Amino acid sequence: MTWKICIRGVVQGVGFRPFVWRAALDRNLKGSVANGPEGVVIKFNGTAEQASEFQTYILKHAPEMARITQHSTEPAPDAFFDNFTIEESEQKGLALLQLTPDVALCSACRNEIHDPASRRYRYAFTTCTICGPRYSILNGIPYDRRCTTMQQFEMCATCRAEYGNPADRRFYAQTNSCPDCGIKMKLFDCKAGGICAENDQEAIMQQVVREWQKGAIVAIKGIGAYLLTCNASNPESIATLRSRKQRPTKPFALMYPDLAGLQKDVTVCETAAQYLLSPAAPIVLLNLAEKESKNIDIQGIAPGLGKIGAMLPNAPLFELLLRDFGGPIVATSGNISHEPLVYKDEVAVSDLRGIADFILLHNRDIIMPQDDSVLALRRITGQQKKEP
Repeated sequence: MTWKICIRGVVQGVGFRPFVWRAALDRNLKGSVANGPEGVVIKFNGTAEQASEFQTYILKHAPEMARITQHSTEPAPDAFFDNFTIEESEQKGLALLQLTPDVALCSACRNEIHDPASRRYRYAFTTCTICGPRYSILNGIPYDRRCTTMQQFEMCATCRAEYGNPADRRFYAQTNSCPDCGIKMKLFDCKAGGICAENDQEAIMQQVVREWQKGAIVAIKGIGAYLLTCNASNPESIATLRSRKQRPTKPFALMYPDLAGLQKDVTVCETAAQYLLSPAAPIVLLNLAEKESKNIDIQGIAPGLGKIGAMLPNAPLFELLLRDFGGPIVATSGNISHEPLVYKDEVAVSDLRGIADFILLHNRDIIMPQDDSVLALRRITGQQKKEP
């Protein structure tokens, strides 16, 4: 008998299809799984007991980033299957899909970009099935590479082999790429009015680090928009950024290389650490440590305040830059105050050259711009006593 399981919610771009594929093979089921406008659609042959157990397993062991809101299992027209496959996505029907958010760099990819033995060593756009851009690069549904701005990047033979290998964590990873077939950078010199470096990722990143050290302001294309960055310990750089961005007093967010460095400047409770290290990687408002920090210009960053907004690198590009720089940077939205976020390269070159000294561009387009999330933790001192 043929069965159909429909799963709705945040179920695309989180490794759901490879998960279902492996679960089906473990049970020797024959059928298919595909993304559709409404979510994930699974068709297979089996008994009623097998269908019930399969659905129960899927719901209980779904990928960590998945959020299931609806599910159904019902008989389907009889079909013959030779094996269990991941099919081309279905595009017919009303879209009821919840879009997957961008996901911060995972620990496995972080280890890769710092491992000299890895072929993705220091590759600034490393991703896998469970991390990387999703919502920001989507130009259609369902979530497949052809519906994202990754479509223009043809996978090399090695990446293609990873993509087709069920044992690899990049099995059906739509953002998969590597230094041989992936995203390329350019560095625009705002004073000279032209590109000063391109395609040589390592040289560009090293120049950005040197410019921070010299006090320059660098606009960097992040996952969802451009960020304006500078050395967080340089009062002159911060004052210049405030003047050019027309932001006289509002606090700036900071980005730290790692949690250990952040803990030297602020108090980080266990809950705050969990959020900072989470896949969402938000900006978290944190109280300054009692001992005045020498790592940051606190009066320039958050005038008159006893706390700062800080985050950790959410993308491999920032992970590499911050690790090389060795200290925190100001990381504020790439725009003049009260103006829209800048996320298109041509707009960045025209609008940000009056604020930044350099602009780091790359050729993975952003479709859906977004700013970083900000989180404030409420401190609960005790239970309120009820009046008699």
